[in-house]
Amino acid sequence: MAENVDTGLEIFLATVKKVFIKTADFLELKTKTDYIKIYNDNKNFDTKDVRFLGAIEFLRPNSKKLENYAFPFDKNNITYPIVGETVLVIKNSDEYFWLPYTITQYPNYREDYKTAEGAKERELPITKTGSKQNNYSETNQTGTPNASPSTVEAAKKEYKINEKIKFLKPKTGDTILQGRVGNTIRFSEFFLTPDDKKSMPGIFIRNKQNPELDSKKIGTLIEEDINKDGSSLYFVSDKIKVPFTETIKKDKVGFKQYPKTLDGDQVFLNSDRVLLSAKANEFVIYGKKSTGIITDGQFSVDAKDEIYMHNEKNITIHSKGSNQIFLNSDSGGKIFLGKDGSTGDDGAAVQNMVLAGELKKILEDLIDAINLQVYLTPCGPSAVGPTNAGTFSGIKSRLKVFYSARNFLAKN
Repeated sequence: MAENVDTGLEIFLATVKKVFIKTADFLELKTKTDYIKIYNDNKNFDTKDVRFLGAIEFLRPNSKKLENYAFPFDKNNITYPIVGETVLVIKNSDEYFWLPYTITQYPNYREDYKTAEGAKERELPITKTGSKQNNYSETNQTGTPNASPSTVEAAKKEYKINEKIKFLKPKTGDTILQGRVGNTIRFSEFFLTPDDKKSMPGIFIRNKQNPELDSKKIGTLIEEDINKDGSSLYFVSDKIKVPFTETIKKDKVGFKQYPKTLDGDQVFLNSDRVLLSAKANEFVIYGKKSTGIITDGQFSVDAKDEIYMHNEKNITIHSKGSNQIFLNSDSGGKIFLGKDGSTGDDGAAVQNMVLAGELKKILEDLIDAINLQVYLTPCGPSAVGPTNAGTFSGIKSRLKVFYSARNFLAKN
């Protein structure tokens, strides 16, 4: 007859009493007795045992004593529990591990009703040791972490449970990572596709749930909304139709080649504010086709060094209506049109520009001087001015014709 063998494996629900997320909460590390693996001869360990990161103290329903610490089943992929939540504890001999509990109405807080009520129905004995820093080996031997009576209910009140957060409505085969407060990542092949049948890869990242969904009934499944969620980052492909709606009112006058349809492999980023920074090296933007910036506000470029623009066709700067265009250089600076280089007089490749008012004044003075000329002749001084003085006066009256009505130069 087969003999019953006790494997020491046990699985049960428990209530989280404490979560180890601060270094100060970790137990002391004793490298010689705590079975620490050394790599590359590096023994530069902290005095606290980081293995306790994510560990919990827990309470079984109707238990008469506290048990050992439970450690996260996968520390590299973890949603840290909150005091008062329910977890699934796996006991393997004298080791305990926990997994998240998922039978819940709320993404924000995971609590099993029966387990939570069972944890409240008794008081736990106070441990007399007074020290909270027994090492891991000692804990394994005693099987009981140092603890005070249950403070689960008090700790629960410190965390604001948000019952308005909803679960995402999945598509067939989706992989969804869901945080507690409306922050999600969906890996999908059918979300926002035209017929929910043809596979089109997409990644949909969202931070903060659309507030219009807060009033929906608890248990309602929802979908992301790139226009109404807090912030959204979508990586899409093929014919995925992202229902993006522009909030910019400015007409696309300069951007004449704005795409009529937004499909294919593309990225959407939508938020109230976007900051992009290259903190150490170059910031580069490539656009195989047109590159446009459209804004309802001011567009500015501030550069500590040179600003250089180069293209292979025309450059148009167009200000609508009676607005003005300023091209300015501070005192001592120069503005060159055409090409830069050393300036010269007549015949030089680069010459100074002419001020219309100053030129007009010089020509007026010249005409006045001509009209006042007196010539010495053998018969004596001639009459004042040339016989065609009226012609010169007519020229003087028309000197403003070389004034530009819309273009101006600074004198200095």
